[in-house]
Amino acid sequence: MKANATREGNYMKDNTKPLADMADTAMKNYEQAVRTSLKFQEEAGKWWSSMLNQATFAQDMQKRFNNVTGMANTLMPLAQRRMEEVMSLVEKNGRTSAELMKKAVDAAQTPVIAESQAKWTEFWTSSMGAARSNAEALAQISTRTFDSWIDFIQKNTEVTEIRVPKTA
Repeated sequence: MKANATREGNYMKDNTKPLADMADTAMKNYEQAVRTSLKFQEEAGKWWSSMLNQATFAQDMQKRFNNVTGMANTLMPLAQRRMEEVMSLVEKNGRTSAELMKKAVDAAQTPVIAESQAKWTEFWTSSMGAARSNAEALAQISTRTFDSWIDFIQKNTEVTEIRVPKTA
């Protein structure tokens, strides 16, 4: 009995390590996003301050506009790619749903019980496969979205850090 408990304890330790690593990675990404968000807030505050000072505003407006335009030009293709992936998934789901509906109608109209059961089993198997496929596709799209967003933020943070002089 004690050996069983020891094995279960070791099993739990082995399985919690990957989860802890994933949690640490998620926390680091979250902290990076928070730091970047704070830097964007600082930039917004500086922009509003300079806007109130009209002499500085005229000089900085073109430079800031160019920076915003550059960020938008970088962000739009990223968002467009993710939307194309989502639209592709929606199209695939439409085709899959039509096929599943056809299988369900066919199974419901089959008079022989054994044959009907086989068709219902095929329907449910296909339905579960479609659900699994959707979950995997959404997870991949979400992962790519977060990765793209993190890359975007990191690149723009580096530009912000280079561009803005540090105050002591």
